[in-house]
Amino acid sequence: KHAIKAAIYRKGKTLASLAKDNKIPEPTLRSALNKPCKSGELIIAAFLEKPLFELFPERWTKENQRIYPRYNQRT
Repeated sequence: KHAIKAAIYRKGKTLASLAKDNKIPEPTLRSALNKPCKSGELIIAAFLEKPLFELFPERWTKENQRIYPRYNQRT
């Protein structure tokens, strides 16, 4: 979470300015750092030019498939 924010800042943006540039509410990007939020995750990954699975390994596979842990635990 903090590393992602720092990487955004190093590239010259804040979460607020990144949200404004993409015409989405700032809380969308903030929530993407804490919980699954596909639109926010996609914007952050595109800006940082990193694949989703590198930024959010607990949420995405290398094949760009969403990981749904609460569904995987059901038997």
